[in-house]
Amino acid sequence: MKRSYFLLILLFIVAVSSSAVVKDEVEMKWSAQPKLGIIKGDYYRAERLFRQGHMGSMEVVKYGDEIVFVEFNERTRPNYYNRYYQDVPKRLSDYNFSMGNIKGAAWIESVLLVEKQMLAEQRITGEFDMVAGASNSIKQSMIPLAEEIEDLLSEESQVKYYSIAEKFEGGITGRLQITLEDGRITWCHYDEIFADNPEEISPRKFRKYYGESKYASVTYDEPSRIGFNVQIDALNNKVIETQNLLDIEGLPATGDSGDYATTGFTIRNEAWDRYLGMAEKLIDELKRDGAL
Repeated sequence: MKRSYFLLILLFIVAVSSSAVVKDEVEMKWSAQPKLGIIKGDYYRAERLFRQGHMGSMEVVKYGDEIVFVEFNERTRPNYYNRYYQDVPKRLSDYNFSMGNIKGAAWIESVLLVEKQMLAEQRITGEFDMVAGASNSIKQSMIPLAEEIEDLLSEESQVKYYSIAEKFEGGITGRLQITLEDGRITWCHYDEIFADNPEEISPRKFRKYYGESKYASVTYDEPSRIGFNVQIDALNNKVIETQNLLDIEGLPATGDSGDYATTGFTIRNEAWDRYLGMAEKLIDELKRDGAL
């Protein structure tokens, strides 16, 4: 009896372990890294629910007559069959490794391939090569959203886009994005993306997040004890209110209290210093263009 019980427990453990995603078992055939430097231009965006409730979003930026930026993302539906991945952004989370493990091709592989073709061929509609096993979102969401945006590209957008991406020590790439309308900032988003190669990442404890971003990762443990996504959402709200990219006073994890029970965080998030440095560079670009 005891032996049978032990075998049942062992079989259960094996079953659970086999269903978990082990990133090292999935060959990363894509790069999660954004283009470095500054991107700017007219901003076009479309977003809508598709299929059973997944939310697709498409962004396009034109500088003059040239398409300089194309990015598609998708959030899983809130009632997704796997609770772990409910309402999760796919592009920079470990969803890609899970899908790669199951289907042999990550969700992001087809997305990046199509984005590359769009930029190279300077078109966002028509036929595109896709990766087998990762094309449903392209056909059902990305292309329909691109067709919506295509109708707008002939006219100058009232919304302007500025972004800057920069590599830092420890295998981190920072990216700051903003949109403006009538000289006012309408959206601000900062994220830090871990290197594609885990060997580039330090401290070692963060290597398991390779190919993911701090904002999108489901499992990333933020040392400052407040979710990285919560901090950045608070930044967006404050920037929209104050119209000041450099004022982070009062935001989560901007101080070093050492008292988690009282303040909700224990140390200052080092990401704020990287953010401020990039924000200053972006402000200089905005001033040169007379955008602020």
